[in-house]
Amino acid sequence: MPPVYEDFARAYMTEVGTTVRHILTRGAEAVALLRKAADSGAQVRAFGNGGSSAIVRSTLLQLHARAGLPVSDSMMSPAAMAYGAQRQDYRTLFAQSLARDIDQVGLVVVASVSGRSANICEAVRLCGQNRVPVLALVGGDGTQMELVNGLVWATGTTDQQISEDAMLTALTLTAAAALAPHDEPLPIRQERHLHALAAVDTARLADFLEGATEAVADAIRRRRRIYVLCPDGGPLALAGEHFAHNLSWDAPLGVEGVQPPLVVSDPSLADMSAIYNDHPDPAHGVRYQLSSASPQDVVFLLSYDSASRTTQEAISAAAAAGTRLFLLHRDGPGRPGAAQHQLTLPQVDNFAQAALVQSIAHLVCRTTRATLAADPGGPANGLSLHDLMAQDLAPLRQLSNAPHSL
Repeated sequence: MPPVYEDFARAYMTEVGTTVRHILTRGAEAVALLRKAADSGAQVRAFGNGGSSAIVRSTLLQLHARAGLPVSDSMMSPAAMAYGAQRQDYRTLFAQSLARDIDQVGLVVVASVSGRSANICEAVRLCGQNRVPVLALVGGDGTQMELVNGLVWATGTTDQQISEDAMLTALTLTAAAALAPHDEPLPIRQERHLHALAAVDTARLADFLEGATEAVADAIRRRRRIYVLCPDGGPLALAGEHFAHNLSWDAPLGVEGVQPPLVVSDPSLADMSAIYNDHPDPAHGVRYQLSSASPQDVVFLLSYDSASRTTQEAISAAAAAGTRLFLLHRDGPGRPGAAQHQLTLPQVDNFAQAALVQSIAHLVCRTTRATLAADPGGPANGLSLHDLMAQDLAPLRQLSNAPHSL
């Protein structure tokens, strides 16, 4: 195994921990905003582009699942978003969605690493005009976004993936502290999570990373399918959506001679509602999806518990198809022979586990992009720790004439 994989895993996870600690220096302010929204009973809305959309929706899921708060997925369905975008400037789409019932909204959460995305700024501006508090997570020092009422919560770094990992972690921990103020205060939750982050076995992670990078790069080049599945749903499924998005768009975009990969992710709402209506067995959907898999296709299976029946069904289906299986889980035993590569994560709750999985997915996507772009004859496929840490997945910065669209 090239040493760069373990070096990168250790350096990246260390940087995520440092950034989480930095952003949470203002965690008490974020807790206060979330707690006030929870106590008011008003709606909480959220907006983000790309991977940030999955991050903010994970927060909405946590607020609804743990406290039953009235939340609204302002990202809408892909069908509704495309329909609306064809009829108006996309920069106003979020603001128009928010304007319809803004008098019932108690908090708006937004995430944008650049802090300059036009549609995010339009929504924030509307909140300012209507005195609606905003919790805005942005990259860098935060000075690029003006806010009238609320908190500009800056990550302190412009690295796309490290910022996103810090955003998801910070939102997860502060939401838990806001919803259960008498359980554990934020500093205790923070230190426990940072301990779990440091406890990730970087030697095993490096082995997982090497196998996943080789498998994904090979699948992209040879036009094989890549599956990213979380049959148990919940926050892990949103981390899986983010992972699939990075594999589909960010990892290969702009790499010369590389076509968009064939990525299969968790079912859409249309598919899922049909599955549960016709087949109450939650394992049916993943079995059906994997029935289309071919030998040497790549399967990433995200699971809370490797011993759950749904996960076992998915493992069996992937193994029967002869796929290259990569299992990420927290609970349950390892499954030698059933998964070619697997990684057991430290004990954290379901939402914090999603943050750890997102970091690992980002590692895979960054090494995959570097591998696809590297000189095949170079040492260790041309990978270097410096390049992997310096080059994040933000290809639009080089490829687009609209640098502020991120």
